Formats: sequence, structure tokens, C-alpha cells
Amino acid sequence: MFNNQTTIISTKSNELLKDKMKFIAIMQQIFGVLNIIGGSFFCLGIFTAIIGIPLIIAGVKLFKSGGAFSLAAGLNREEDYIKAIDNLHGYWKFTLISYIVLILFLLLYILFVAVIIFGAAHR
Repeated sequence: MFNNQTTIISTKSNELLKDKMKFIAIMQQIFGVLNIIGGSFFCLGIFTAIIGIPLIIAGVKLFKSGGAFSLAAGLNREEDYIKAIDNLHGYWKFTLISYIVLILFLLLYILFVAVIIFGAAHR
């Protein structure tokens, strides 16, 4: 995921920015845990595990991103910023996968119900 090109990004951190980053880090960790719990509930079903597994992975990535944001706010190291953004990227990727699968399941369910209703009406 990382390339060999080096780009220097200079940031000036003040206390307000550090406080905002710490808050973002805490929220990412809280919502990461909630995603993991929600994904676990989806994994209780056989077919819905297809939705639950990417949600769990997304939750782990969001939790890790929160930890890296917390370190970046405290230590202002480049590698913490890179880990934070990389894990946040992974979170959004797996969240998108989960939503696409969820929408497909909903469409299949609507189609299934429509076939049953129209099939029963023609008898």
C-alpha cells in the first residue's frame, strides 16, 4: 500500500488541533467497537455473515485508526499519521463492501417476496 516516493507534509499542531484529534480518536475507537459488535450479530446468520465479516474487519480498522490518531495527536510522528489514514481508508473500503452486499440482499428479498405474493395471487 505504501509507495517508495517520499512527500513531506508539514503540519503545525496547536492544542486545539490536538484536542480535536484526540476526540476523533476516541470516537473512532468507540464506533470501531460498535461495528465489531454489529458485525458479530450479522454473523449469527448463515447468509448474513457475508455482511458481518466485512463489518467486523471495518470495525477493527476503524479502532486501529483511532489508536494511531491518538498517537499522532500526542507524538506528532509521521508514521502514526500514515497508519491512521491507511486504516481509515480500509474502514471505508470494507464499509462500502458491506453496504453493497446489504443492498443486494434487500433487493433479492424484495424480489423473493414479490414472487411469492404474485404467485399466490394467480392461484
